[in-house]
Amino acid sequence: MAKIMLQGVFREDQTAESKGQAVADINKLLDGALQQVRNVSYLLHPPLLDEVGLRSALGWYVDGLSKRSGIEITMGTQPLDFPRLAPELETTLFRVIQEALTNVFRHSQARKAYVILERKESEIAVTVRDDGVGVPDEIAEFRPDSIGVGIGGMRQRIKELGGELALRKAHPGTSVEAVIPIGAVQSEGRSVPVTAR
Repeated sequence: MAKIMLQGVFREDQTAESKGQAVADINKLLDGALQQVRNVSYLLHPPLLDEVGLRSALGWYVDGLSKRSGIEITMGTQPLDFPRLAPELETTLFRVIQEALTNVFRHSQARKAYVILERKESEIAVTVRDDGVGVPDEIAEFRPDSIGVGIGGMRQRIKELGGELALRKAHPGTSVEAVIPIGAVQSEGRSVPVTAR
């Protein structure tokens, strides 16, 4: 749209006043586009994730989505004082949970959902469950012609860290379950302990 408007500015039959108005409109359009990019960037990787960790960033996201969507979303961690993890792992877990909750909002018709994040002896486990309409078999089976970019992205992120993703019918609703082994996360060609910060 801005490109079309900009082309109009250079037409010879335009008055100085109409050119000035067109430039002002283009500026307003570009400001709006930049704000949208900032908003998307903030939601994809909120500063809280780096500053105070996964647990706090997820709490912020879950509270905000619950208020905006009207879905009662609760979150629990095990242990309660969930530790900091390697930055790559925290980002992956945040994005996976974010995508799972986005799918709950868009597709499930759920009234309630919950997120459980557990650090076990040898793995990190995540469960996102809702009380909605459930997931079709072809999506739960990850049939390539049935899954969208979101589910495909979740699965790939988890696979890159040596983990697994499962979608299950929960009767009612859907359960998204991810397990990522604790050990090492590759960062720029070197191993980084999962709990390093």
